[in-house]
Amino acid sequence: YASYTWLNEGHVTADHRDGYSPQLWLRLLGDERRLALSIGAGPYRYYDTTFVSKTGQVTDVHDWGGLFSAAAQWYFAAPWVLQLRYNYARTTTSINTNTLLLGFGYQFESSASPGPVPPSSYDLSTPRGELTLMAGNSIQNNFQSPHGVAYGIEFRERLTPYIDAVGTLLNEGDTGVVKRKGAAGQLALVREFLDHHADVGIAGGFYLAHDDFVNNNAQGIVVAGERTALLGLLSMTVTWRFTRYVHARVYWDRTLTTNGRDTDVVLGGLGFSF
Repeated sequence: YASYTWLNEGHVTADHRDGYSPQLWLRLLGDERRLALSIGAGPYRYYDTTFVSKTGQVTDVHDWGGLFSAAAQWYFAAPWVLQLRYNYARTTTSINTNTLLLGFGYQFESSASPGPVPPSSYDLSTPRGELTLMAGNSIQNNFQSPHGVAYGIEFRERLTPYIDAVGTLLNEGDTGVVKRKGAAGQLALVREFLDHHADVGIAGGFYLAHDDFVNNNAQGIVVAGERTALLGLLSMTVTWRFTRYVHARVYWDRTLTTNGRDTDVVLGGLGFSF
């Protein structure tokens, strides 16, 4: 089976790192289908808030590594799962870490028998178009984590039961370091559950953004300026549908820059389907 993981490795001294990993797994399922043992591996795209060795400035370093995992799952009461998981994050340009995690999971599919449940197919019973207004908080990824008030508007079109096209106008607010706004286009993988009342999704795409920035140069001098650049935008979402046409959605966006000015943008929104 396959999985997609966001991993926060905690605040190691001089390295505050997290990242994303798609993994492929091999699973051994017990005879009673209540206990499963799994091993998995995949690429690890990480984002590390750390210091530039030559200047001592804080930056957000991006690079690739590998994530190697082992897990034990206990299907104690459908649809709930208890999981114990070990991860080894291996990199060539940053630190290597070991993490041990314990958590609960929820299976989207219902079943009278214990154990993992194969996914069923879905149709386009939900409306195709959505418009959502959203507001929340932006967080600059450095050791001080300054905040700003963020807001935006999103249009979403369902292309297939599992794929959405997303267009967003986003204002990240003013963190005191980053004052950025722009337009984004993404494709989202979406999975509905609870009889179409809820869904979870991940999305990725471009973000054309204008930044009125304030920064310290290598000599410690405050420099102000502005730039427009094509960035990346990764998103994770959870949606609840009150009715067929009214929904609430929570967003966690990660802006991807090439100059160490990444932000996390956490938003909540109310939307309408048509």
